Amino acid sequence: MSLYLFLVGIKGLSSGIKNLGGDFAKEIMTTTSDPFLALFIGILATTLFQSSSTTTSIIVGMVSGGAVTLTGAIPMIMGANIGTTVTNTIVSIGHINRGNEFKRAFSASTVHDFFNILAVLILFPLEIAFGLIEKAATGLGAILFGTISTEEVFKSPIKAAIKWGAKQIENLSFDNNIFFIFLSVLLTFAMLYSIVKLLRSLVLDNIKQYFDQYIFKTAVRAMLFGVLLTIMVQSSSITTSMVVPLAGAGIVTLRQLYPFTLGANLGTTVTALLASLTLNVTAMVAAFAHLFFNIFGIIIIYLNPLLRDIPIKLAEWIADASLKNKLIPVLYLATFFFLLPLIIIFIGRQ
Repeated sequence: MSLYLFLVGIKGLSSGIKNLGGDFAKEIMTTTSDPFLALFIGILATTLFQSSSTTTSIIVGMVSGGAVTLTGAIPMIMGANIGTTVTNTIVSIGHINRGNEFKRAFSASTVHDFFNILAVLILFPLEIAFGLIEKAATGLGAILFGTISTEEVFKSPIKAAIKWGAKQIENLSFDNNIFFIFLSVLLTFAMLYSIVKLLRSLVLDNIKQYFDQYIFKTAVRAMLFGVLLTIMVQSSSITTSMVVPLAGAGIVTLRQLYPFTLGANLGTTVTALLASLTLNVTAMVAAFAHLFFNIFGIIIIYLNPLLRDIPIKLAEWIADASLKNKLIPVLYLATFFFLLPLIIIFIGRQ
């Protein structure tokens, strides 16, 4: 039921955006016409929602409704990947008064930050110059569906049920499109939270005991487990945050945890892919863009011996500095995830 209502919320968001018409779409597209600004909108939105799954699902709905182009959506998706790391960084600060335990926990959380930042630093300029991710996503869409259009819809057996549910939400909005969008977003948040809470209780409590013995023995196994676990709980924030205390306790090393977080990055793309199934082909292509961003990041950074250790070294460096000065992690968290995006968005919209 939670999954059905989550999909109803995404469908309602897309329909509400379409109902608002061209003026609203133009306003949104003006906001995101600057790729650099769109990147920081993605960071801030995901920091506030504490879920890249939520942000990318909403972006997919906006692309489906025509409020954001695929080109405008990709930088926001990149930003969402950075913003999602804030949760495990907050979790690690809970160890701040425990010396080396804090150092291990903080480095374990920030390795995720630094990998995603490095991926954006490399892929963002390539995307602006060559449209690498957009071409890969539209190419896959063309192979699978033949045409890429907001009018091309999936013949899904559940589509009629989703559409009916969205219509009921629309009826509750008293023909007010803004209220319709608000209700749809609220429903999406609530149902994703419900799904995550349910799956967390079913899955996570039963597998913690197997972490050290089976899961982190090899990098491939750790990465695959990161993918599968994140698909099951629909939240990379939860899966990566869950292993931070293990790293703090010394049960899992930073190098063992590193590929696990990359797997979590891949696993979190499934939520947007799932959401796009109830919309149209363009929405699916936007979801593909999120997937390709993470795949390219792993290929360019993790599989490259020259770049692979950079996130680890940066994470260890900031953890060492934070151990000496407890103000550094707080400033890092407040500045990078909140103040910097806010300032850039404010300046960019003047």
